[in-house]
Amino acid sequence: MALRSSTTLFGLLLFAGGLSLQAGSYAVKPVRIELSSRQLRTTFQVENLGDEPVTVQAHVVAWNANGGEEIQAENDEILLNPPIFSVLPGHQQYIRLGMRKPRPDTSESTFRLILEEVPPAPKPGVNGLRTLLRISVPIFFKPKVSAPHLVWSAKHGAGDGMVLSVSNSGNAHVQIRRFSVTDVASGAVSQVQGSASYVLQQGKKEWTIHNSELANATKIVVQAQTDNGDIHEELVPSP
Repeated sequence: MALRSSTTLFGLLLFAGGLSLQAGSYAVKPVRIELSSRQLRTTFQVENLGDEPVTVQAHVVAWNANGGEEIQAENDEILLNPPIFSVLPGHQQYIRLGMRKPRPDTSESTFRLILEEVPPAPKPGVNGLRTLLRISVPIFFKPKVSAPHLVWSAKHGAGDGMVLSVSNSGNAHVQIRRFSVTDVASGAVSQVQGSASYVLQQGKKEWTIHNSELANATKIVVQAQTDNGDIHEELVPSP
């Protein structure tokens, strides 16, 4: 069964903090996992930051893109040991993770490690709803040669809006961490907020920028920081 990545997860509390991800009373590190034909296995750590024991169950889903849509689907290519575990307050649990068998490394395979808190038994006399916490960690099975290929485009939208798009026809992802758009004629700069995003192979991302100084721009420069290096792209927005 496919799970659309746009589904809202009630009670999700997620913080990205450098080398670890934290959801409520537990944290996970590293924040992303990379495998390859040379490294089929690795470990990750779950730490209980709270003052009560926590039980977590983990599973892995395939994570793919079809244009602007990202789809998560059940998958058994990656093994986890243990898939469910309890961690005492102030302690850590190490989980082993690895490919079930070698796979072709001509293009990248992408997955998501999903960790979900298992609800404890209710305490006597306590009523109410407890929010269950969930963390999602990207997993990349890297190709022998990574060659992402981003194609950028821009078009003027309604009012002061400009729509900026990027698609990836290469064999590996690119993580765009932040970027800005500059009007070449006026020098006006717009920092795109909330731009941190993965562009998977065969994927597409789109942002609408509202900036009156860019509304009539005839030529713009996109500058971005990514995990594949910096980008400097000159574009002529379409009407």
